[in-house]
Amino acid sequence: MQQIISKLQLLIFLLTISCVAQEKRQEDDNKSLYKGDPLERSAFLKKDLPWFAQFQVGESTVEGFPGETNEEKKQRMQKWMDAKYGLFVHWQPMEALGKKVYSKGSVGTIEVFNPSDFNAEEWVLTAQRLGFKYMVITMKHAGFIMFDSKYTEYDIVDATPFKRDPIKELAEACAKHDFPLGLYYNLRDQHHPDFTEDIGNPRSRHYQQYMLNQVKEMLTNYGPIFSIWFDADRSNSWTVERATEMRDLVRQLQPNIVINNRIGQRRKGAGDYASPERYMPFIGKQVAVWEGCDKFENSWMYLGDNNSQSPEWALYKLCYATSRGGNFLLNLGPTPEGTFLETSVEKLEHVGEWLRVNGESIYEAEKGPHYFLEWGTSTRKGNVVYYQVFDWPDNGELLIPGLKAKIKSVSFLADKESKPLSIARKKGDVRIRVPKSAPYAMANVIKVELENLPKVDNAVRAFSKKLEAKDGMREVPTGGYFLPAGFANIHGDKLYFYYGTGGGAQRENLKGWTEESDWAEWDLLVEEKGTYNLEITYASLVEGGTFEITIAGQSFKHTIENIGRNPKAKLSPLNVNYHTFPLGEVKLKPGRYQLNIKPINITDYAKKYHQGLLTLRDITLVPN
Repeated sequence: MQQIISKLQLLIFLLTISCVAQEKRQEDDNKSLYKGDPLERSAFLKKDLPWFAQFQVGESTVEGFPGETNEEKKQRMQKWMDAKYGLFVHWQPMEALGKKVYSKGSVGTIEVFNPSDFNAEEWVLTAQRLGFKYMVITMKHAGFIMFDSKYTEYDIVDATPFKRDPIKELAEACAKHDFPLGLYYNLRDQHHPDFTEDIGNPRSRHYQQYMLNQVKEMLTNYGPIFSIWFDADRSNSWTVERATEMRDLVRQLQPNIVINNRIGQRRKGAGDYASPERYMPFIGKQVAVWEGCDKFENSWMYLGDNNSQSPEWALYKLCYATSRGGNFLLNLGPTPEGTFLETSVEKLEHVGEWLRVNGESIYEAEKGPHYFLEWGTSTRKGNVVYYQVFDWPDNGELLIPGLKAKIKSVSFLADKESKPLSIARKKGDVRIRVPKSAPYAMANVIKVELENLPKVDNAVRAFSKKLEAKDGMREVPTGGYFLPAGFANIHGDKLYFYYGTGGGAQRENLKGWTEESDWAEWDLLVEEKGTYNLEITYASLVEGGTFEITIAGQSFKHTIENIGRNPKAKLSPLNVNYHTFPLGEVKLKPGRYQLNIKPINITDYAKKYHQGLLTLRDITLVPN
């Protein structure tokens, strides 16, 4: 009987080896038989896979600068990372009432587009006065070109009565005032006849060359460029080969430039930095290199009205980005006449005034030592921690949770005399005595100088107030515990933290969960006993498998559901569909706990198509 079992095991092993070899031969045959565009080889080999596996998964990552060491990358990017606050400018011809020109069918608008009030130097001086440290402007959006390109007449010089190259004027003004200029280039084109998203269309290679030619113009005609911001990377026709060819050209022409991760469909390691859109991800101990973008007005481009956010909103976004190690790229949409909206400028003047007093806590600052503060944010420079307080305590006492380093001095950054504030320690926390009302406008900044580098206990605590639902994140009630992906301690080789994409489509998450040995945990500090509903929020395009969550000797098992894609979004794995699932009831006593999530099994299908167990956004303990 034992001999029969051994023979069967040997036969199964040989059959497995044979199948693997056959698949490898078939793949090699496909490569050798493929006679189409070599820049579509990867897409061709995956054309029969499920739709979510046809995008850039499985190939090599399109890095920003291959072969560069971490130290070399840091030196190249240091000026960009120190800048923190950038001005995003979406500017295109507009129809009456601000309707955007997106196709050849929109007639009569380009012919009258004449931004005669445009003044490049005034733009730069305004941006500097508002506190911005660099600018990124749309060179091409929806096919229309905002510079003088010899490869099309569908540009501002040839197709409008303006007859000037505003990018040339802007580049000269930026150089004059030492203001770094970044360029935005959209990879899609609703105007060019050779643009297509269909794999195998011979026109694609012509369109690729068209883009290469224009990017070469951008990077050779306007002097040193600070960054290049690619967009519209969600098309399957934007293959890893095309992205690599573009990256190589960019590096050849401007070796010190910074490239966003949309050069390679925002995969892990793509480009030089992540580019989450319209939200600020929760970041724990991750090495953070990212730039969040958002629109100050009600659209990326001017829509003919004066609607915009508040200065407090803009400052809040800037401080949150900086506190989590990122930059903030704030968008303004100039009018068809070529000016910024006066109402927007007037509001952002307040942010500029705040930065002139408190900019020390933002510019050149690093990520703060605290994962999360209910009342504000924190940033750091060496042994100094800055606390930007947005919600002023009504009891005259500001709680700094878990700060363990010895304190040398505490004062308001805006206080020219640096009068010391008194402090007290209680249960591992620091309590700072502050005035009953906030002494300064907008966010008040408290500067804390330490004897050594800060050490913080970042165990998750119960909220003393409700966490509002916004930017695609769920609401967490008072007394709840919130465990986002960014706060997890990750164990294993394949599981990783991902910044997400944007627009509510996919916030930060844990993904790449293709190994059963990989797992994640969160630290909790419970100060009062309670009973909680355990909930998990995730997305999944397949039936990924089963996991188990354990905490305080209690365990909860769950089998992943195939939630599917967001039905309202474009067919792309970047647009996921998060759902929240209740897992059961948890009872906790005061003490420290670890909440662990580990796979029980991951399906072969999920592994084969690079989907993994699930896309995990957060785990929440909701008091009942």
